[in-house]
Amino acid sequence: MRKEHFRYLQIAFLPALILFFQTIARSQPAITYEPLISSGLSSPMEIASAPGDAPGRLFIVEKGGTIKIWNGSEVLETPFLDISTIITSNGERGLLSIAFHPNYASNGYFFVYYTNAEGSVTVARYIVSSNPDIAEPNPNPVAPLVTIPKSFANHNGGHLQFRTEEGINYLYFATGDGGGANDPDNNAQNPASLLGKMIRMNVDATPVTTELWAIGLRNPFRWSFDRSTGDVWIGDVGQGKKEEVNFRETGSSGANYGWRCYEGTVQNTDVDPVCDPPGKVIPVFEYDNPEDGSSVVGGYVYRGDEFATLQGYYFVTDYYSGTVWTIQHVNDNFNIVNTQPALKTGISSISEIQDGTLYAAALTENAVYKIIPLEATPLTLTHFSGRETDGGYNELSWTTATEQTVEKFVIEYSSNGNEFSSAGAVNASNNISGAEYSFRHYTITEGKIFYRLYIIDADGTGNYSAVISINNAIATDVKIYPTIITAGRLDINSGKRIDRVQLFTVAGKPVLTKEMNGASGYFSIVLPALQKGMYIIRLTGRNFQKNQKIIIK
Repeated sequence: MRKEHFRYLQIAFLPALILFFQTIARSQPAITYEPLISSGLSSPMEIASAPGDAPGRLFIVEKGGTIKIWNGSEVLETPFLDISTIITSNGERGLLSIAFHPNYASNGYFFVYYTNAEGSVTVARYIVSSNPDIAEPNPNPVAPLVTIPKSFANHNGGHLQFRTEEGINYLYFATGDGGGANDPDNNAQNPASLLGKMIRMNVDATPVTTELWAIGLRNPFRWSFDRSTGDVWIGDVGQGKKEEVNFRETGSSGANYGWRCYEGTVQNTDVDPVCDPPGKVIPVFEYDNPEDGSSVVGGYVYRGDEFATLQGYYFVTDYYSGTVWTIQHVNDNFNIVNTQPALKTGISSISEIQDGTLYAAALTENAVYKIIPLEATPLTLTHFSGRETDGGYNELSWTTATEQTVEKFVIEYSSNGNEFSSAGAVNASNNISGAEYSFRHYTITEGKIFYRLYIIDADGTGNYSAVISINNAIATDVKIYPTIITAGRLDINSGKRIDRVQLFTVAGKPVLTKEMNGASGYFSIVLPALQKGMYIIRLTGRNFQKNQKIIIK
């Protein structure tokens, strides 16, 4: 990720005739990092989950050559895999990525990306043992699937991801140009080299087949597929002028992203001869380098179910500055929705797990964070629910504990949980002790309807509530968060009617019982003063029960 030269950081917009950017006036969605793992790790690089695994079970890739398991409450002491004796992990090198075969639950295969003892980029296949917490120590087959020699220690690329196309499970990975200033061996533009490329493998074929998918990359350290659309987003680390994010719609291949001839949208005049590859694909987003360093860390488009306000937005950060940018792809436009400067630095990856949740690996802090919406409302919202009535309307109700300088509540609704429209507004009472509100939404829409409150402060700024839904018959649509409690409050968002909330010690001793009387929607529960440690939260309703571990810190 290191740079040869650096320049002042600023957002750089592409020419209007090429692509169109616009800033959304409402600076949502903003995110924050919620602590998840703060001990038991060493230089975490990436987070993943395995198909078919229990919710909350994570695999954490460590740069030094080990993969650890988080079981939902602690990091297991024995590594899932330890290949520290066969890798090189100084500088930018090390164990960089893991990807589980889509059929992992039945075949046990997973794949790792690392630099071997000679510094070569390597992709190898391993298999889990009879113990789901321990992998077999040797790759299967014994020889790695791919070994790519390189001349320099830097520019190794470093991410693996599967995508199934026409029934074939392709494993994709992206390599750096081999290192050195200005790609001295011209690897990125050379189709005979596997460096500076996006590559895909049919790992189920015998023998495994490998093909180039894109060329002209410098150091695509982190990139991703949008699980909903199949589009690819590539964060390509620049040299001394530009950091860039590249985009390619699903079904496209054969792209040339321009390096070493171009760095972002700037032609590289330091190479001889100066080149201009025909048909090059220009980045959809770029920014300049500051003097103290800059390295783009490509992220993911959020496609989880927990936070509707994040749905469909791509999140990307910078390793050195900690700035997070939110990008929205709408038709042919790329909207820079939000810029959050100076969040956490040293983030080595924004990772996606099986259910769409996004996590951040903090390399320098030896920690893992969950990415959640930043909700700083000018009030305390303790309840938000809705019900269908026989009068042709849905009745919404919400309760606040405190209010300060709130102007009004705008009620927004959606049929897909992504695109919301206004249903109306209710003026705030600004009662310091809180108030109760209700709203009737007359609608002929059939099926599930999502609702949220846009809470507008007197100065015109606003924030969103949690999203609830009506006509929800999915028993699993019950969210309990955060799982690590630091503020003495637990939030619940349930599409099912809840009769009772109970909290137990791990020994089964009840410490809290709250009758809910069949309520549904969003609730905030203040917890009693409890000792630090693990507890079990239990939600009970008609024909369902949900148990979840939480940790009080």
